Amino acid sequence: MQPIKRQQVEILLDTPAQHDYVVSAYVDMTVRDGFERDPERFLKNQARAAGAALAEAAARKDLDANISVIRDAVQHEASPTARGLAVFSSVARGLRHVIPLEFPVENSLVIDEEPFLLPLLERWYCDPSFLIVLFNENEAHFFEWNHDHPEPVRDLERGDVAQQIQRDKPRFSFKKRFAATRHERLHATEDAQFLHELSDAIAGRANESGFDGLVLLGQSQETAALRRLLPKNLEALVVVEAPHTMSGGVDDLDDVVRRFLDDWQIEHQRQFLAELKERWKENHLVANGATEVLDALQQGRAAQVLLGTRRDMPGARCPDCDYRFGAPVAVCPYCQSRCQNVNAAQDIMRLAVRHRVPVAVFRVPAKEDPLEPVGGVAALLRAGDNWSTRAKVSQESGTETQAQAV
Repeated sequence: MQPIKRQQVEILLDTPAQHDYVVSAYVDMTVRDGFERDPERFLKNQARAAGAALAEAAARKDLDANISVIRDAVQHEASPTARGLAVFSSVARGLRHVIPLEFPVENSLVIDEEPFLLPLLERWYCDPSFLIVLFNENEAHFFEWNHDHPEPVRDLERGDVAQQIQRDKPRFSFKKRFAATRHERLHATEDAQFLHELSDAIAGRANESGFDGLVLLGQSQETAALRRLLPKNLEALVVVEAPHTMSGGVDDLDDVVRRFLDDWQIEHQRQFLAELKERWKENHLVANGATEVLDALQQGRAAQVLLGTRRDMPGARCPDCDYRFGAPVAVCPYCQSRCQNVNAAQDIMRLAVRHRVPVAVFRVPAKEDPLEPVGGVAALLRAGDNWSTRAKVSQESGTETQAQAV
């Protein structure tokens, strides 16, 4: 099954601000007892509970129609190999979006003015995709690493590999014995035509489906030469460059790549934490907590977001100016509109996707979360504040807390 694609998520991120409700359903499609799935019972129970809870609310009007759309998608559009299903429905908006999932999810039904995307975004950022290129001077094999398993996607072969030609016999010349020879041993490795074709194929794959990292496996001199031929943006994505033979199957490649990527991810997180601690020490270009991180994302100052284990971050969104806050704000300090309560962790991931800001998700036990002292999230910045909302948000949040206490 294909992994989640950026286009599948972007179509939900770019929904215009509307007041009609969206029903987001995550259905566990895992086969139980060897042969059966039972999503129907979950949908029936959730529909009954939601109907009772929204008896007097405006969202109750289209609830039955949206549940019917979800039930139809579960019955007719779920792949036999799907382990989960995400369905987003809003009859009033004309929204119907179904995403089969290759990973299991907990059964849940969320009714809100925005699609609930936190499980998809968390999975996306926790499990980046990699393109693996295993090659030698005559052939190359492409694999995609998605969710801990390599899948073959393409093979490339040198065009003249089967031709009967004498590559070792240079042309004789009276004045210069080795003039105009085409033998590859008399040229640098990066001059090989096959490596140029391979570089173009990697660039084409990046434009076609995209990937988060590039793994080059082969002889050391050839991987180094190929890396020099790659465009700068793709060379920066190389996470592993290691020697490897063409013998062995996918299982052997699985073990090798898994070890490399585990080491890379550990080192990647270690480097981020080291830089974050240094910035904390110097109080230099760092955003701490949901409010500061959301401000940095909306002002275009965030270069890297670091997310810990917390997902229950209370936040707010202004429906008129669409500004997002990392605290429960009752009234927008800019347009004086009534704000809506949202999940700040989801808003951080949504804005990171929209502005193409990378997110590093730390999968550690909650008691070992290095970001817990700053509220579970931080960001490395490329520039300082051009304007600040923290004081206003804190004041509004304090006012709302006092009002609730009364």
